[in-house]
Amino acid sequence: MKMNNRLILATITVAASALLVSTVPANAAGVDIRVGTIQPMTGAGFADYGTGLANAASFGVASVTAAMTAAGVSGSCKMIAQEDSVSDAPSVVKEAATKLAKSDKVNFIIGSLTSGASLEVGSVTAASTGVIAIASAASSPALTTFKDNDTLFRTYPSDLLQAQALVKAISKAYGNSSWVTVGAINNSFGTGLAKAFKAAWIKNGGHIGGTVLWNAGAASYDSEAAALVKTKRDAFVFVDYPDSFAKMAPALVRTKKWNASTTFMTEAFNDDSAIKTVGASLMNGIRGTSAKTNGTDTAGWKAAFKTAFPKNPGTFVDGSGFDAAVLACLAGISAGGTSARSLAKGLRNVGGVNGGTAYSWNQLTAAVKDVAAGKPITFNGVWGYTKFDKAGDPMGGAFEVWSVKDGVILHDSKTDVQF
Repeated sequence: MKMNNRLILATITVAASALLVSTVPANAAGVDIRVGTIQPMTGAGFADYGTGLANAASFGVASVTAAMTAAGVSGSCKMIAQEDSVSDAPSVVKEAATKLAKSDKVNFIIGSLTSGASLEVGSVTAASTGVIAIASAASSPALTTFKDNDTLFRTYPSDLLQAQALVKAISKAYGNSSWVTVGAINNSFGTGLAKAFKAAWIKNGGHIGGTVLWNAGAASYDSEAAALVKTKRDAFVFVDYPDSFAKMAPALVRTKKWNASTTFMTEAFNDDSAIKTVGASLMNGIRGTSAKTNGTDTAGWKAAFKTAFPKNPGTFVDGSGFDAAVLACLAGISAGGTSARSLAKGLRNVGGVNGGTAYSWNQLTAAVKDVAAGKPITFNGVWGYTKFDKAGDPMGGAFEVWSVKDGVILHDSKTDVQF
C-alpha cells in the first residue's frame, strides 16, 4: 500500500522532534512487522466508522515507522493491505481474514468494527501460529470468553463495563429499583450487551420488565414493537444499529405507547449520521451511554490526523484504530520475533501491564527507543490506556452519557463514568 503525500507530511512533525534523540544499536531490533486491516469501508450503516478506523490504523503505522527511522531502530512496520468487509458481512470478513493471514502473511489484523465480525477474524487467528487480531471497536463480552489461543485482543472496552455505565445512568434518572424493558438486535453485540445489562441491573436492585429481540433486515418490526410496549417498565434499553432502528422507531410510534425520552441506547447512535438515518424527530429525547476517549492530547492528534486524511469522515472511535496499529508495531519491536505467542507477550509489554515509562502518541520516538532496548512501556494512547488482561481486554475505560435534543447530540462531562 502506498502512503499518500499528506500522510507523509503529517508524520514529519513526529519524526522531526525525534531527530535529536540518540540512536540505539542497530541490533536492538530488526523484525519486519506486517499489518492489515478489515473494516466496513462501504455498505449500509458502518462506512463512516470503518473508513475512519482503517485510515487511523494507516496513520498509526506511518507514525511508528517515522519514529523507528528517527530512533535508528532497524526492522520495519508496514501496512500491507486494507480489506473492505462491506457492512461487516460474516462471510466477507472470514474470507478477508484468511487472505490477510495466508496470502498477505500479515502478523497483525486490525479490525473489525462489529463484534460478530471480530469473532470471525478471531477464528482465523486462533488457528494460526503467527497472526494476532486487535479488534478496534468490538464490545461484546463474547470476545472475552472466545477460545482464541491468546490471539484476539481489543482496544475498545467490553460491554461488561458499558452495562455498568447504563446502570449508573438509569439509576440516576429513575432510581435503583425501577423497571426496565430491554430490546436488542439478535446478534453477538445485541444479545451480549442485553445479557450483561440485565445481570448488572438486577444486581443493582432493579427489575426487568421484559426482553424482546429482533433480526436485522426484517421488513417490519410492528410485532416486536407491540411486544415491547406491553411490558411493565419505567424505561427502555435498546441495543441496536441505526439501519434497523430506523424501522423500529416508526413501529414504536405507531403503538402510541412509546416515549423516546424514556429510552436509553448505546454508542451506535452517538453520531450525527445515525441521527440522520433514524430521523431527528424520532430520536428527540433519547439518551444513551458511549465509550469515550480518555487518551492524551486527543485534540492535537485529531488535528494531525485531519492533515493526513482531510476527507476522513471522522467518528468518535477513530483513535481506537490508531492505538491498535501503534500497539501492533511496538509489540513487534518488543517481541523480537513473529510467533503469535511472542507478539501477544509484546502487546502486554507495551500496553502497560508490566509498567514502564508512559508515552503518548507524540512521544513515539522515545517509546520506540525504550522498547528496542528491551524495556517495558505504557503507551497512553489517543483512545486511552489498554493494559491488556489475560483475555486481551483493556482493564478499564471511560463512558459518557449523551442525549438528543432537536437533532443535536448533547454531552455533559460531569456525568462521565470511569472504570
